[in-house]
Amino acid sequence: TYVVLKVQNLKSTTIDRRGSEPCWEQDFMFEICADGKGFIIELWKKGLVWDSILGVLWIPLATVEHATDEGPGCWWTLHSEVIKNGSEIQGTKTPTSHEILLDVYFALPF
Repeated sequence: TYVVLKVQNLKSTTIDRRGSEPCWEQDFMFEICADGKGFIIELWKKGLVWDSILGVLWIPLATVEHATDEGPGCWWTLHSEVIKNGSEIQGTKTPTSHEILLDVYFALPF
């Protein structure tokens, strides 16, 4: 499995890991505009022919707090559906059995 993070026009992907409880411990830092609505996290399972999505999560930027250092993180339930208003993502719905532990924060400038 691997994770894809998308925020505004940026995208990053973790390396893929095997097992039923994969651990990436991978840091991502994005420099984004303050007017962004949120970001999407997708959990994918690698396949022989094509990959399949296991779950998706929308996190509004308005809910992300500022911090100076990493924290313990929070468990988030992934969903199977994306809610859109036109082409704009508004959220996710229909929980799956998959969860992901994330530590999400705005880094304060030095």
